[in-house]
Amino acid sequence: MITLQTEFKKIKRKKIGLTMCALIGIQFAWLLWSGSRPDENERLRGWISMLYNLPLVSVIMMPTIMSVLASRLADVEHKGNTYKLLNTLRRPGVLYHAKVVCGTFFILAISIAQFVFVIALGYARGYAGHPEWKHYATAFLLNFACCMSLYLLQLLLSMLFFNQMIPLVAGLGGSMLGLILMYIKMYSFLPWGGFLSAAQVSMDWNPETKVIHFYYREYSPIELCAVFMIFVWIVVFYTAGRILFTRKEV
Repeated sequence: MITLQTEFKKIKRKKIGLTMCALIGIQFAWLLWSGSRPDENERLRGWISMLYNLPLVSVIMMPTIMSVLASRLADVEHKGNTYKLLNTLRRPGVLYHAKVVCGTFFILAISIAQFVFVIALGYARGYAGHPEWKHYATAFLLNFACCMSLYLLQLLLSMLFFNQMIPLVAGLGGSMLGLILMYIKMYSFLPWGGFLSAAQVSMDWNPETKVIHFYYREYSPIELCAVFMIFVWIVVFYTAGRILFTRKEV
């Protein structure tokens, strides 16, 4: 607990919350722009279309956002070259765990803000009925899990490399890979494709009538395995990060 409190004190003046708000604001602007003038059909299918659009936006932006978050939390020790000093006061594993918990608070806040915004936007646009809370709750949990897997990967890179451009480039590369995955399949075993694997809604587009039909997916066994891989990545990246950081030369 003392190490966690110290972690929050160290980042007090780094304005990480402001940085996250700016990046999430871009995502909100994207969602606000898409469907800004909904017609009657859009109002009828609005709640389900939100569950389709949110993973598409997240798979492009979240790898970069998580890389920025991890880099901002890790570069305090890099810039001050304080790893050796901290390791004399606390075990390396405790320091790593504090970084993970600290980042989890930010991810939870980001995930809550996303879904509060999406639901408020749906009501503001006059979507028919109410959101299906079961699907929205599931989407929230899966979105949080995807962000956690990416954050743990980026934290691993940020704490191992002094040059923070390396993990930031990895995050940007993950965003580009997510964009490519959108045009291949709606699932992937890679951590950057977790948002698409966890997407609950699919879409059919009729080129003749130009009508879009949204529907809830029925997961095949291989798609369920892809969703399960999200949680496997969390365990793998957390374990690898803890082991590698405790053995890191300081």
